[in-house]
Amino acid sequence: MSNITKRALEDSLKHLLLKKPVNKITINDITEDCGVNRATFYYHFQDIYALIEWSCEEDSRKALSDNTTYDTCPF
Repeated sequence: MSNITKRALEDSLKHLLLKKPVNKITINDITEDCGVNRATFYYHFQDIYALIEWSCEEDSRKALSDNTTYDTCPF
């Protein structure tokens, strides 16, 4: 359940980033968008920047999970 919640928070953040810059996004914006309460957010992340860091790490892990080597790296 924990990863499902984290991914929901991540999806909400990414959705909101399409509409406004990160410095204008609040935790309340994120929790309202994905339908959880603030306590749930803080159970998983210290702040928005911790969520961003986790999201970047997850995206990197996904991108490199196909046994990508230096020669086949898409970026």
